[in-house]
Amino acid sequence: MTMLGRYRVDDRLGEGAMADVYRAHDPDIGRTVAIKVLKPDFARDPDIAARFLREARAAGALSHANIATIYDVGETQGAAYIAMELVDGQPLDVVLQNQGRMPYERVLAIGQQLAAALAYAHRAGVVHRDIKPSNILLSADGQTAKLLDFGVARIGEMDQATADRQFAKTQVGQLIGTPRYMSPEQALGLPVDQRSDLFSLGVVLYEMITGKVAFPGTALATLAIQIAQEKVEPIDRSAGDCPPGLRFIIDKLLSKKPEQRFADGDALAAALAREIAAQGEKPAGKRGLPLRLKLPLALVAVTAAALFACVTTTLGRERQTLEHMAIVSGKSTAAFVTNNAAVLAAENAGLPADQQDWSALQAFAVSASRDPAIRDLVVVDSSGTVRAAGDARLVGRPYVQPTGEPLMEAVDGAQVAAAADRGRGAGIRFLQPIRYAGAEFGRVDLVVKRTALDAALGSARTSLLALSGVVMLVVLLIGYLSGAMVARPLGRLRRALDEAGNNGFALRISHRRRDEFGAAFDAFNRAAAAVEPQLAETDEGEAAVLATRIAPSRRAA
Repeated sequence: MTMLGRYRVDDRLGEGAMADVYRAHDPDIGRTVAIKVLKPDFARDPDIAARFLREARAAGALSHANIATIYDVGETQGAAYIAMELVDGQPLDVVLQNQGRMPYERVLAIGQQLAAALAYAHRAGVVHRDIKPSNILLSADGQTAKLLDFGVARIGEMDQATADRQFAKTQVGQLIGTPRYMSPEQALGLPVDQRSDLFSLGVVLYEMITGKVAFPGTALATLAIQIAQEKVEPIDRSAGDCPPGLRFIIDKLLSKKPEQRFADGDALAAALAREIAAQGEKPAGKRGLPLRLKLPLALVAVTAAALFACVTTTLGRERQTLEHMAIVSGKSTAAFVTNNAAVLAAENAGLPADQQDWSALQAFAVSASRDPAIRDLVVVDSSGTVRAAGDARLVGRPYVQPTGEPLMEAVDGAQVAAAADRGRGAGIRFLQPIRYAGAEFGRVDLVVKRTALDAALGSARTSLLALSGVVMLVVLLIGYLSGAMVARPLGRLRRALDEAGNNGFALRISHRRRDEFGAAFDAFNRAAAAVEPQLAETDEGEAAVLATRIAPSRRAA
């Protein structure tokens, strides 16, 4: 077959129970599509052909990212066909056959997409009725799932007689395919609703997480009995890494009674979203520290980081302020020395070397050097010879310009730099030119000690660290008391949840709290009041199974 109506058939993609699938090209809009053509044996039956086309009408009204889009439906050359979106990927049953069981993270992601697709279809009044791996396509990257083949779907608005006739045909169609994914209602020939789709999806999720079919029977009668009456093999036997929350979701989907499953696809999608969010949380590992210790330690860590930033910033600004004050004070001293030396330096500059007299300037330098704040003082003439110094041994020698000291700042022409001398301590050097009547006659090299500056910084550092220590102790105490206040009501709620699974929720939490924990206790009491009568209506065995299922799920939550 090369043409089907206006479609050019390129190649065959696969074969289903009732139809063949081809890759085709729509020349009207230049789009590649998948064409599903009813097999000749079924095309001759007008009822089956009508049902086949009803699939397209049911799904054609649906537009969802996880539902394969129906483009066209019709009959030509005696063959009924459906033109639909061509998904580049593989059916889920082929993926499972090739890869085996899937990681639970991927099961959660695909399950959430399928739940969203079913929720959308159910809100539109469409029940799929044929959820199975071969009707689920995974994209080439394996990240996107598409639900297709609403082959036995029906719009909710129809009379009961029509529904019964269509349901009978549904059963024929399913027996032609596979009944392994039917719900108990379908297996027993009872009316179905959207919860039947949820059971079938639960069977698919079970197979994805375990790599095994939920109901392994081969004969139709055996499968019907297993689906309607028997429990599936526990998931943890085949998938020990499956989270408890996902096990609970699948077990709930596989409940034999529809009312015990999720109410609809939206409720299932919400449950899967919560489980995905829970898996995204940082693993707690083993039990670890109790809350009354973790909370204060966390508060102390945050407070310590904040205090470190504040103390560092404050000390930096304090250092800048004190250094600026020291520079201003040192500059005043250097200017004083320079002014006293200016006249004498100018007079001596005009005399021969043997007539120059620097003794008065030397006496002044010695006297000034006795100031505890001054470490070094040198006066140099315009020829670069030391004429006065606190250290008399330097007088008459050539002046050596200090090197390797980074410039701190310039103040009114004076150079200010850090000065370090092994054994004599750190200081601040001022290189002040000697000017008189607009001419320069030498310079003054003055080094002021940093002792007072460093002592002030040390005192400020000690005070800030002591204050930080007091603050951290206070925060630690407050955090411990807060953790204890939170841990006690949480412990009550945890114990109540543990006990609820064993006594059928026949307990209530008494309290007088008016805070959020009081609201949580009230919510527990309301939940227990709603669940207890339902458990009482079941027999003892069903109650025990349900209680053991609720208790671990509550603890996991």
